[in-house]
Amino acid sequence: MKSLYLQEILAVIGGTVIQGSGNPLIQNVVYRPKKMKDQTMLFYRYNDMKIDRKLFQKYKSVVVVTDNPDYFQDIGKDVMIIKVPNIEEAYWKFVNYYRHLFDIPIIGITGTCGKTTTKEMVKHILRKYYKVQSTFLSNNQRSLNLKYLLGIDDETQAAVFEMPVASPGYLANTIQYFQPQIRVLLNIDVYHLKDCKTPEAYMKAKAEIINGLDPKTGIIILNADDSNIKKVLDVSGFQQVIYFGFSDGCHFQAKDVRYVDGRMQFTLKHQDQTYEVFVPGYGKPNVYNALASIAAASSAGMSVEECCERLASFEQMKEHLQFRHGAGGCTIIDDTWNAAPLSMASALEVLQETSGSKTKIAILGYMPQLGESEFARQQYARIGEKVVETQVDYLFVVGDEAKEIGRKALELGMDPSNVYFCSSGTEIYQILKPFLNQDSVVLLKIPHRVMVQDSFQKLKRAIMP
Repeated sequence: MKSLYLQEILAVIGGTVIQGSGNPLIQNVVYRPKKMKDQTMLFYRYNDMKIDRKLFQKYKSVVVVTDNPDYFQDIGKDVMIIKVPNIEEAYWKFVNYYRHLFDIPIIGITGTCGKTTTKEMVKHILRKYYKVQSTFLSNNQRSLNLKYLLGIDDETQAAVFEMPVASPGYLANTIQYFQPQIRVLLNIDVYHLKDCKTPEAYMKAKAEIINGLDPKTGIIILNADDSNIKKVLDVSGFQQVIYFGFSDGCHFQAKDVRYVDGRMQFTLKHQDQTYEVFVPGYGKPNVYNALASIAAASSAGMSVEECCERLASFEQMKEHLQFRHGAGGCTIIDDTWNAAPLSMASALEVLQETSGSKTKIAILGYMPQLGESEFARQQYARIGEKVVETQVDYLFVVGDEAKEIGRKALELGMDPSNVYFCSSGTEIYQILKPFLNQDSVVLLKIPHRVMVQDSFQKLKRAIMP
């Protein structure tokens, strides 16, 4: 965090000192007492939160901002207390003020799938010249937004943030923190039905990507090939809209895509120029991620040629369509980082496209954020259709929630003797073991929260020794 003197902050939030004196240098801002340290300013936002008064005695130069000062009467005389008319308004005034202390390119990335990979690609490209602040791996939950924002300081030259949609309003809230001038929407499919309830509500929530974006100076980068984006997003009022994809007319268009030596190679067409692009990992999703990252990084000031060169040295993310040598000489496609309908369908396509004449085996688990509604069952059935479409030879379905995948595959004519419904890694391994040889490719697409269980950890060690 860029250190700020208290009086500077008070002028922004309209606070009044009712206990204590002085002008301490604030080096940390939080809204949860357990996260305090020396020189912390705490926005106390929840009246029902229990306060550990010993915690306030442990640290020096602690300042409490509250609209309910009576709650802090016995907190100790060494703690400064600041009263504001409305704590929510004061908090957001501070967030807005801090964000605008920095005139640097800030990129926000959302989409049903590919957010983390694209964010890491953009960060890798920009780090050639810039000190970059970013979200960490897939840790993008709303509770971390303030921490990530305060990670920007006077040395930061660019920032790139992954912005999820867990429920309506979630994306808008994240945008309120980071206020990115460059925004990327990778794709919109169906996910997070547990909180969004319906596919339509989820898709509409993704459209919050344009909230607060300046129509003249703001840059919105969109997947031109995604039909759902066109359904829910109206960008007619924006002057800087950039499209990427395979379609003719894209500002960043991929042509002549091919699989080569553990990576994708394609020709990028941009402004009547062509560039050869190499990106680690297989599959069309990786091409889309690469296109979006080049569009975003070039919008932040890098040349397109430099963006392409930097991508060639990008290291593929662990457990993201990661090809591994497996037991008995088989090939394992480890895609266990997360599981959503779009990523599962894409992984099945990669399995088909890379296996050739080898036996195709898919181990598919339940998708945690789909929930158990009729809409969720429709998505599992959709994956069952994809299993048959991609000509999977053997299907393993993990978890009761995902059984509709197998049921649909059977309904569409898949051989019942080649479909297995399993509940543990041990059960899977006993059935799978005879197939582990150089003539088989195994897609492992089970969510991380299942893979951490003991039997699945043993399965992973057994098939990827």
